[in-house]
Amino acid sequence: MTLKEFFQGFSIGCAGCLFQIIQATAIGCLIAIFLCHIHPEETYSWYSGIWHALFFFPNWIMSLFNSEILYKAHHYTTAYNVWWWITISLEVLAVIGGGGSNRD
Repeated sequence: MTLKEFFQGFSIGCAGCLFQIIQATAIGCLIAIFLCHIHPEETYSWYSGIWHALFFFPNWIMSLFNSEILYKAHHYTTAYNVWWWITISLEVLAVIGGGGSNRD
């Protein structure tokens, strides 16, 4: 294998990986639009804190493009805040530590 062939394969692999990341993000954003739209004037409780945190990443990405889309409610209870942070923490830990291989 020549160096040129190596870099061609590498660039095709990176493009495919980037496409999958963009595709997964777009699907997550579409699901979040339909299942987890946060209304700014509504007060949310603990259950909503879990639900909103599960869709944190898609809502956060959409909020970068549209300031009317929220990734966390403006009006919430203490239980909402606690469960939102617990779920976010577990989600980040799953992304960082998840996907390990099983070695026998």
